[in-house]
Amino acid sequence: MAALGYIFYESSNTRSQESSPAFIQPTTSTPTKTPLIATPTEQPANMSPTELRVFVAASLTNVVKKHAEEKFEKENNVKLLFNFGGSDALYQQIAAGSPADVFMAADFKWTKQLKQDNLLYDDRYWNFTTNKLILIMPADNPENITSLLDLTEPETRIVVAGWTVPVGKYTNITLAKIQKTWGNRSDPNYKGPEWNHYRDRVVNNIISYEPTVSHVVTKVLIGVADAGFAYITDVKFQATKLKYVEIPDAVNTKGTYGIAVITSSANSQLAVKYVEFWLSKEGQQFLADYGFGVDR
Repeated sequence: MAALGYIFYESSNTRSQESSPAFIQPTTSTPTKTPLIATPTEQPANMSPTELRVFVAASLTNVVKKHAEEKFEKENNVKLLFNFGGSDALYQQIAAGSPADVFMAADFKWTKQLKQDNLLYDDRYWNFTTNKLILIMPADNPENITSLLDLTEPETRIVVAGWTVPVGKYTNITLAKIQKTWGNRSDPNYKGPEWNHYRDRVVNNIISYEPTVSHVVTKVLIGVADAGFAYITDVKFQATKLKYVEIPDAVNTKGTYGIAVITSSANSQLAVKYVEFWLSKEGQQFLADYGFGVDR
């Protein structure tokens, strides 16, 4: 898709998620594949809206709903049918044959897996944005949590997403990084014995593993938990109801999001157009306005 200028090609030396691959690398030559966009066809003004099924990671809920209301549905005579959930569960639904046109995952692992399953239109996917973890607490913060170390205090109630959910995966990696860095005497960034066995002590205080980041945020908001790990983008819509502690980049884990059109889509032209918006300059700015990362 030469018009976009940013195309993700799978190769044998693609880095793992833990190493956070580069965003979308600009191409320096004309792609050899068939262009992604098919020739658009005009629809009569009185034609009923076309339904487009978009499977969306829960952390993208606010931004995709806002875009649908403001722009895409009106301009394209489309009714977007969203299926929100954990990226792992959404992948399983698509792989099992659930009708879907577009997949927006909070971990590119799942769009990559669909490519390996031969379930992607034109055999392509894109890494289109990023997000990072924070520690959230209720606004009244009854346990007076002010640092990551406070999570090791006995009887602190912590909620996280399940380890197979992207935000849960990133949480698990981050806890391990903290333990191996700040709690490791041989590391130059060692902080002291209070950080020894950090991950293990935090895990001991976890009271539930949730299916999505939205569930984590809700449990913290209603006071079921004293703290939880969520995305920086979640705070934007709960700024008066949540407090948060930032996690230093040296031990944080950046999540890279993937987007793709599903090969079985009955409306591939519209699905392609929807994907193109999020890859465009306008779409990237829309994501940035909601707190998502844009590596341009």
